[in-house]
Amino acid sequence: MLKQQPFIAEFAIRILIPSMLAACGIAALLFYIVSAIFDETNRLDSEYSRRSAEAAVGSIRENLAAVIQDNAVWDEAVENSYGKANRQWLDGMWGTGTKDGLYDTAFVVDADGRTIYAAQQGKPFDTTAISYLGGDFVATIGKLPRDGATFGKVSGITVTGGELSSFTVAVILPASEGMRIPDARPRYLVLVKKVDESLLSTLSRRFALENIAVSVNKNQHGGTAVPIMSLGGKQVGTLSWNSRSPGTFLRAKYAKVVGVVLSMFLFVIGILIYTSWRGFRDARSSQAEAIAASMRDDLTGLANRRELLSVLNGCLANAKETGGKLSVVYADLDGFKEVNDSYGHEIGDLLLKSAAAGFAHLAQGTELVARLGGDEFAIIVIGADCADRSRFIARSMIAFLAEPMVFGGRVASVSVSAGIVDLENDDADVEEIIRRADVAMYAAKAAGRNRVHVYDKSLDFKRDENRAIARALREHIDSRSLTVVYQPIVDARTRRIRGVEALVRWPKDTPRHCAPDVFIPVAEEFGLIEDLGYFVLTEACRQAAQWPDIFVAVNVSPIQFMNPGFADLVETTLQKTGLEPKRLEIEVTEGFIIDNAERANNIIGKLHEMRVGVALDDFGTGYSSIGHLRRFKFDKLKLDRSMVSDILRQPSALRLVQGTIAMADALGLIVVAEGIEDENQVSVLRLAGCSQFQGYLFSRPVEAEKIGAFLAPQPLAIAG
Repeated sequence: MLKQQPFIAEFAIRILIPSMLAACGIAALLFYIVSAIFDETNRLDSEYSRRSAEAAVGSIRENLAAVIQDNAVWDEAVENSYGKANRQWLDGMWGTGTKDGLYDTAFVVDADGRTIYAAQQGKPFDTTAISYLGGDFVATIGKLPRDGATFGKVSGITVTGGELSSFTVAVILPASEGMRIPDARPRYLVLVKKVDESLLSTLSRRFALENIAVSVNKNQHGGTAVPIMSLGGKQVGTLSWNSRSPGTFLRAKYAKVVGVVLSMFLFVIGILIYTSWRGFRDARSSQAEAIAASMRDDLTGLANRRELLSVLNGCLANAKETGGKLSVVYADLDGFKEVNDSYGHEIGDLLLKSAAAGFAHLAQGTELVARLGGDEFAIIVIGADCADRSRFIARSMIAFLAEPMVFGGRVASVSVSAGIVDLENDDADVEEIIRRADVAMYAAKAAGRNRVHVYDKSLDFKRDENRAIARALREHIDSRSLTVVYQPIVDARTRRIRGVEALVRWPKDTPRHCAPDVFIPVAEEFGLIEDLGYFVLTEACRQAAQWPDIFVAVNVSPIQFMNPGFADLVETTLQKTGLEPKRLEIEVTEGFIIDNAERANNIIGKLHEMRVGVALDDFGTGYSSIGHLRRFKFDKLKLDRSMVSDILRQPSALRLVQGTIAMADALGLIVVAEGIEDENQVSVLRLAGCSQFQGYLFSRPVEAEKIGAFLAPQPLAIAG
């Protein structure tokens, strides 16, 4: 026994007592951990429910955002909503839509908030938008763009008829680039949807909230309610739900079990901790994956626009607070659309993935590389040397795409135009920085593509300069002071004049002088191109009617040509000027009609019915093909000067021209060679089968009265 006592004592001292103490400590820790887990579960569930509820309120607010964009950005909507509104059309589209469940009330209002049209539940609604939606409605319209060209939408929640309703207001704009709204005064589409039981049931399932409900003008707060705010910052209601309290449920269920199996508490602790950890881990992992997915571009794996704006906002705030430096590279792939159209989206996607991988590699160490959508990319660079690094990265991107890529035997060749903006000491926000980078990128494209352009304020000055040119151009069009000159087109054999091409010029007697390659793009940008084109067409037809026999060719812009009423306009002009239809040729550029093939063919068909010729101008630039020649039924093919200029120096260029002329001849097309400046070109092209010539070798563009010298009773051939 004596020998055993020291053993027992030692056992007690070394094993039993520490074990008992450990057991007591673990038991106390067990109860603490279990209680803490239950409380944390309740807290996490409460927090998750609150965030879900706030998201549900946001979902109510944005309920109609996608629907209204599809309805507001629409050519037919502009045609029927502006001027004297077409009520029959409005009833058929938006009035009928109020019965379908997506929305139950629709308004069309003008820029001052006056109601043009109202419908509810498929019937006329004798109530104005202001009286129905409340006093904040006019302020809501004030938040939308008023320039008549920029799309915008605002969503909110208000009280209508004692019930909560979501509404969205959007500017009604055309989808077509060439279409403009009348008078540049916007009108707005307003869609309203009551927050009914069906919507609440959908939100309950979507956001996992039990017995979700809304109440009007009740300032209820707490763990199971969140306020619903109007656009004016006033609480208009409350969203509430039933608390699940999962922690309390678990406590009641397992308390007795823990007491009964106290002897196995270590095992139970391990199981509970593991189970709780695994559940929490899975929940947090799913949440992290969802957040990461919302910030990633699915195709390339790069950050998307949302993450770019978030990261840039943080970088900008930090740079302004600490005086740090920041640069943004904004890049766009030149020629991507052509690759995508020629080879299909599968090749286009592979090209985007390859470009994204290359850009990410080149931009290692930067703050963020993002794909903004389409073929646009952005890179955020921070640090003292960010200006030099951003320029090096941009040049490296250009070098990276200098070599064509091959996908499945198909060669995809693109380049990149990059704009760079550096943070300046001004109050520029994130949107302004992105705008400046975008302006710089388009400046790089305008300068010839495949280059880098750094933003400076002169680019904005250029925009102001274009506005001034547009104002002057409008005055010249209205006063008919622009000049139309004519360049002869001669017979390849006799060199006698067969026709002329009409070209517009800026008036000579004005302080400002603008070349056509300056004011014509401005006319397209500011919506003057159709008026300018009509002026040239009318003047050319009027003048040509005074000349015998020869035809007159008039270039037509894509916007003008794609106007459904263009053929009728040509017919009216011919009748007014007295020019025979067969003496008029309309010249169009291939690249702009391919995307609207059916409409283009219809217009060409109408012109042919009038016996007006149609010529394909600038052939040899872009993606010209025999398929397009056969598809669009042109009468004449004009070889671009870029094809003609090299025929004396490069055998391959000559073979290409010979093949093109042979192809055109097989299709019954007359071929005109532009840009003739060398007598040797005449000999070669005549032997190749070219029918007509145009260029400085024969005559520069001249005023109308000088054409008469070529049309004397016994005209002489035009010498080279």
